[in-house]
Amino acid sequence: MNNYTYFATVYDRMMDNIPYEEWEQYILQLFYRYGVAPCSHVAELGCGTGVMTRLLSSEGFAMTGIDLSEDMLEVAKCKDTSDINYICRDMRNFELSTKQDAIISVCDSMNYLLTEEDITKTFSSVKRNLKSGGVFIFDLKTEYFFVNELDGEVFAEDMGDFSYVWRNRYNREEHIHHYLLEFNVKSGLGKNRKDNASKKDTILDHKHLRLIKEHHRQRSFSAGDIKQAALNAGFNKANVYDAFTFRKPLKSSGRIYVVMRNED
Repeated sequence: MNNYTYFATVYDRMMDNIPYEEWEQYILQLFYRYGVAPCSHVAELGCGTGVMTRLLSSEGFAMTGIDLSEDMLEVAKCKDTSDINYICRDMRNFELSTKQDAIISVCDSMNYLLTEEDITKTFSSVKRNLKSGGVFIFDLKTEYFFVNELDGEVFAEDMGDFSYVWRNRYNREEHIHHYLLEFNVKSGLGKNRKDNASKKDTILDHKHLRLIKEHHRQRSFSAGDIKQAALNAGFNKANVYDAFTFRKPLKSSGRIYVVMRNED
């Protein structure tokens, strides 16, 4: 699951089209609907570079950011000037010192769970760390999105100090989407940056360019997969919405939001 190495250092630049402020407003609407009060304790799973964590912190919530990637958390901590608690943990097995009023996961972090067992373990960890009456809110990209919006697509851009090629391939039998990222990093730029490449990355040193390859995988889950994992973890019911609305998902929904309450 921990694939973010060089990508972590340039993630925010490549994802600058994500409307985080609009997404935050939807999260706040869900908080209001499900009784998450201002100043509540909220943890974000897969917080990445901490953009949403910081936005919610600025609203007065006591935030904890959780991510498996030390590289992403390093970026988050460099950008943060508040008292957000960032911790490096696996969402499938984590323990917090304080039970949370809400746990959230946005920007398809949950899609990085690749098996039904993974998602069941995550739900179980969430439930252990929620207060009675606390809510778990998360989003997921759908199979419709992977098949119709991403499969076979190639994105490329020259960002100045680096360029990238982003290839997409979806395996319908395994329900796994493959992101194949190639970065050409210009030498002589960012010499003081920590080398964040993992052993699984391919790095080729040339006179002017350094090639870094990263392979990311995401899984699409069916409604049945989510329901069974939730029941296995002890959640009795869930509400599911077409993203950024309060309507039921459509077959053509590209992203959904799921809300589950800890009724223990």
